[in-house]
Amino acid sequence: MHIVIGDRSTVALFKLMGFEGKTIEDPAEALNFIKKSLDTYDAIFITSKIAKTIRRDLDEIRMRNPRKLLVEVPSVEEGMEREVNYLQIVRQVLGG
Repeated sequence: MHIVIGDRSTVALFKLMGFEGKTIEDPAEALNFIKKSLDTYDAIFITSKIAKTIRRDLDEIRMRNPRKLLVEVPSVEEGMEREVNYLQIVRQVLGG
């Protein structure tokens, strides 16, 4: 199972691609959710706005859980500044 964590716009976009989503903008809340959800999800996509704040914690989680994917993606708001192909990101990470 896959989920995206981030702002409302990014979560809505990923839901259109068939993902589960959780709107969280507070980095501490996101980190807590990730830790609780590691057994549930194989891939967790996190907006870069959140990820950059909790990067050390994410790196530690990655090292301790090598079979889990924690993927940083630009938020839709960041994507408005430059072109972002979210479908291509998902395909590269998950295959297909």
